[in-house]
Amino acid sequence: MELKSIPSAIQSGLNGYQTAERGLAQAADNISKLNLDANTAAKGATEAVQQAPQVSLTTEAVNLVVNEHLAKANSKVIQTADEVVGTLIDTKV
Repeated sequence: MELKSIPSAIQSGLNGYQTAERGLAQAADNISKLNLDANTAAKGATEAVQQAPQVSLTTEAVNLVVNEHLAKANSKVIQTADEVVGTLIDTKV
């Protein structure tokens, strides 16, 4: 395996952070659809609501928290990798 094929710690942290960002956006979108479905049902369009996939507010709230922790963990990976690179540069000079 070539060394070039191994992702850097910073790149891994960025990938994880982007995954968390997408997860947060998806959970927020699902929560907004819950509100839309509730308004539609209140107006009497129960058929459209019954056909929509069932999303749980509790599940989406958990997804928000999980992705928040994922983002924090990956930002810590990026910060640590940056500090290590800085230390290596200081040692080399």
